[in-house]
This record gives sequence, structure tokens and C-alpha cells, in this order.
Amino acid sequence: MSIDLSILYSGAGTSSATMSPTAMYRKLQKLAEDNAAKSSSDTAAEKAKAITREFNNAAIRLRNAQAKENNAQVQNDVIYFQNRAATATTVSELVNDNRFLRVLAYANGYEDLYRNDPQKLRDILLSDPNDPGSVARQGSLRDIELSNKYGFGTTGTLLDADGNTVGLNADGKIVNDGSHVAPLDPGLARIRNLLIDNNGRAMVTDSPIPANDGKLIFGSSLAGRDASLYSAKLSRSILQEEKPSTSISSTSYEFDSPDFQRFRERRDIKSEIDYFTENIAQIKSVDDFFNNSRLLRFVLSAYDLESEAQYPGKIRKILESDLTDVDSLANRFQDPRFKKMTEDLGIFLFKDVKLKLGSTAIELGRKFERVKYEQYLDEQAPGVRAAIEFTRRIKDVDMTVQLLGDSVLREVITVANNIPKELAYQEVESQVTALEKRVDVTALKNDRNEIEKMITRYLTFKGAESSGGQSYLLNLFG
Repeated sequence: MSIDLSILYSGAGTSSATMSPTAMYRKLQKLAEDNAAKSSSDTAAEKAKAITREFNNAAIRLRNAQAKENNAQVQNDVIYFQNRAATATTVSELVNDNRFLRVLAYANGYEDLYRNDPQKLRDILLSDPNDPGSVARQGSLRDIELSNKYGFGTTGTLLDADGNTVGLNADGKIVNDGSHVAPLDPGLARIRNLLIDNNGRAMVTDSPIPANDGKLIFGSSLAGRDASLYSAKLSRSILQEEKPSTSISSTSYEFDSPDFQRFRERRDIKSEIDYFTENIAQIKSVDDFFNNSRLLRFVLSAYDLESEAQYPGKIRKILESDLTDVDSLANRFQDPRFKKMTEDLGIFLFKDVKLKLGSTAIELGRKFERVKYEQYLDEQAPGVRAAIEFTRRIKDVDMTVQLLGDSVLREVITVANNIPKELAYQEVESQVTALEKRVDVTALKNDRNEIEKMITRYLTFKGAESSGGQSYLLNLFG
């Protein structure tokens, strides 16, 4: 369940506090809990979908393996069919070849007859369409059309329209040039692509320049057309496996709410994201990135480090650090934001490549929206953002010195424990000693109640700062 935070404050966009930081923090906690419950429910649903998806994909993979095996066989049949049509010397070779006959039958819609009575199919093909007693003439109109289509029942000597014998020369080429040729079975004329006139003779051209094969006219490939029909009928499509959704909903944000969605649509927010998305993809090198102050500021803002934009040289050295080197600049900073930014952008390993990825721009855009939104909440209730960040970061702290190196952790710890800011002027060892008198890091990070107490003290003091009641609180807590 999402809570509309607009009911918590008024004067959106102003810098004046309109409610106590503690009240705002509690409301945000409740919102985060509700969103976590919804996210947990969504995650369970997604896991169930994933199981179903994988089950379906396993079936698809099995089906596709069978389809590929089937398609390979279909392709082999097609090649075989066309080769036999081009090389057979008698009609008998073809009609008695079951593999050839299968392709012909399926291409012409005679698969049932092929399976149940292949001899009748042969008889139809070998019928003389002019003989009233032939099997084709005794059958259907479709049988007559099939018999005519192939003309396997044609007998005698094949002549052309001029009376010349049509046959095969020494190279196996069909000619009618008057040379010595081996007779061509007339039943093979059509399947060898010769055009035949109504008198059963091979058609010739009127062109004054004869071709090498005389004046024979060849048409489109009968065998090729039937091979395509067979392939289309018996080939099986390859199914695509279902892929998981790659979209990341804003509901993964712990403070997602109608108010956050409205904030995302603000012109100033969208303008910065649009500028970054459009321009980061155009950079040619890391130098281009650092030379564009607006791009650099956007990235720093996404990690809540916008104040560091005035030190581009320092930021470049950090981002180009080798994270595998414990002494690298990124690793030496106690503030985890620098290391996280260096890791995410991967400039040491990938130069400008990762920066320019669309996925990187999307992720940085999300970070930017959320940081800016939390800053906006902090304007309404000063201190609430530090409290939020404290709960996020304290779990990663192992030593007291880390509290000093992280500006947010330092702010919460020192304010909550009424430690003067002048502590920063002392040596690091002295600062650590002073903090350890007030805070046990190990006990704090592992005890949710202690964390809540620390945040309550911090927010109470922050609220008092704006109301002028801090002296009372010093007596209460100090």
C-alpha cells in the first residue's frame, strides 16, 4: 500500500519546515514497511511466474529440438526431390521412388492417397489425360489436373514445334539443334521445365538468334515450386522462449508513493534526466565526460555527492581507481558513496563504455530521482534524510573511525549524542576515543532498537533547532 505524503506537509517546493522531522521519519518508515510487504508479495508472484515460465520453456526447448530435426529432414527431402527431377532419365525412376513421390504428394495435397494407396497415385500420374479409360479420367477433376501438370503419361518421341527431335547432348543438356542426341523421355519434359504446347510438342522461340540449345523455351521450375510447397507444409516453426521482464518498476523504491510519482514528473527533474540520457551516449571518451560539467554534476548528484562537483580532478582520480588495489584512492575514502560510484561506472576497467550504456543511464536516472526526492523531503523536515541514510549505512560500519569518515553517520552520531562540532579539530585518535565513550559500533549496528533510539535523539534535536527549544532537550537527553 502506498501513502500519499502530500498530506504530511504543505508548501511543496519551499525550504521551510512544515512538520517535525520525527513525524516525517515515522511516516516514511510506515510507507517503507507497506512497500516492502507489497514487494514481498510481488516477489512471491514473480517466483511463481518464473517456475511456470521455466516449465513452459523446457517444453518449448523440447518441441524446438524436435522441430529442428524435422526441418532438417524436410530440407533433405527438398534437395533430394529437386536433384532427382533434374537427373532422372526415365519417368519410372521417379514414380517408383517413394521419397520423391512423398514430396510430390504432399506438395499437391495427395498425402492421404500416398499413405493409404500409393499405387493409385502412381496410376494417376502415369495416366494419359486423353484416354477416357485412364485412372485420372475416371477420377476427379483434380486427378486430371495432376496428371496434366506433370505429364508423366506422355509417350513417344519428344519433338519441338518445328519437328526437331528434343534430346540430351553429350553434356547432358537438352537441345533441339539437330545434333546427335540421346532421346529425352517425353514424360520428363515438364519436370525439366520445358514449355509444351497443346500438341504435346516443346515450344520454341521466334528469336532470330538461336541459343546454344536451339530455340527451346524453358519455364519456371516445376520441381522448385513443389519443393517450396512441401517445405511450407511440413516445416515446423521455431518457438521463442518466454523471457523474464527486464523492466524495473519504481515500486522497488522503498518510498514509492503518489507523491514520489508526481515529483518524478517535475520539469526540472525530467529536464536533467533527459539531458543526461541524450548526451552521455554521445561522448567519445572519458575526457569528454569530465569536460562536460553538467554530465559530471548529474552523476555526482545521483550518488548524493553534488557538492564534490567543484573538485573534478579529485573525482576523476577516484573514478579511475583500481578497486582491486586496497590503497587506491576510492578504497581509502571512508565514505562508501565514492567506492559505490567507482564500482558502478567501471571507468578503470571499461573506460567510457559502461558510461554510455543505456542501462547505466536508466539506473543513474533512478538514483538521481530518489536522491532529489529525499532532499526535497528534507526541506520539509530537516534531518529526515540523514536519518534515512543512517539506517541504510550503519549496517556496513565495522570500526568507529568509519563514523567519522562518513559525513552522514558523523552528523547523526554527533548531534544525537550532543558532541560539539569542534571535535573535528582534534586528532583522529582523539575523535575516535571521544566517540567510543558514547557509542559501541558493534552493539549499535546489530540492534534495531538502539538504531531507532539514536535516530529519535537526532531528529528530536534537529526539530528543536528550528523551534528554538534545544536547551530543554539538552537537559532531557544530556
